[in-house]
Amino acid sequence: MTDLDVGVWRVVRADGPDWVARWFPARRTVEAVTGDAEILRYLAALDFPAERCATAEPVSILDGRPVLVTGWAQPVPREQRRDAIRAAGGIARLGALLGRLHTLPPGDGAIARPGGGWHHVADGLPAAEIAAVSRMLAEAGHRFSDGERAAYEELCGQVAALDAAEGLPEAFTHPDFALPNVVATQDDMILVDWAGAGRGPRVWSLAFLLFAEGARDLRRVKLVLAGYRQHVMLTGEELDRLAAIARARPLVLAAWAVSVGRLAPSVAVARSAQLRELTDSVAATALAALAGQ
Repeated sequence: MTDLDVGVWRVVRADGPDWVARWFPARRTVEAVTGDAEILRYLAALDFPAERCATAEPVSILDGRPVLVTGWAQPVPREQRRDAIRAAGGIARLGALLGRLHTLPPGDGAIARPGGGWHHVADGLPAAEIAAVSRMLAEAGHRFSDGERAAYEELCGQVAALDAAEGLPEAFTHPDFALPNVVATQDDMILVDWAGAGRGPRVWSLAFLLFAEGARDLRRVKLVLAGYRQHVMLTGEELDRLAAIARARPLVLAAWAVSVGRLAPSVAVARSAQLRELTDSVAATALAALAGQ
């Protein structure tokens, strides 16, 4: 077994193909993880490039915590990853895959469950993610001295005011549809880590993808949209709220880091000012690209 991430291992097997084992925290119920497996079977039936369940019964329980096993998608060597992604269609293909995901036919069961929130803090809609991090911040408040108190309170206010994309068009979606969750193989790009997937506001995941790529280079925003708009055209309200929604997940991550002691509130608040400038630029670039289509 080789560590891939916290609670995630590659399992090298002598009697068959390798697996990926995800051992979820006790907060995630076995029903939620069984739903993850149901979603993977749904995606497989539609030939969507996602990881596949490793067995007919891929969910088990270890020490009271659910485990999901999926097949190991053999990645290319690290030094070949960039070329492999380009060969598979690059950032525009990634945008197109997200657009395709947002047009998949509706289903029932886990396919229809509320989704889109970051499963490390909460299952459900993005609003549940924001609420969970707000609670974590509140519980951590006693740790901050007078020197950090003002920044802490400002951060709490900023998180409480985040736009969770409520009331906007919904679709089946992945909560973290970005390059870190892409396995580049010799033949394709495979999306992994579907925990927390379900039905939620489609612009939430698109906004995070645009942010993640725009932070690297604003020209990548246009590439994402070139692929995405092959399948989906955003509404005027989605475009109007794009900058605010794009700020939400990055600020949630910063607030989570503060709540677990990895970041000082003053640093998070300073980053939030930079984040606003970046997300405004990402949204402006997106609007310009769509206006010139």
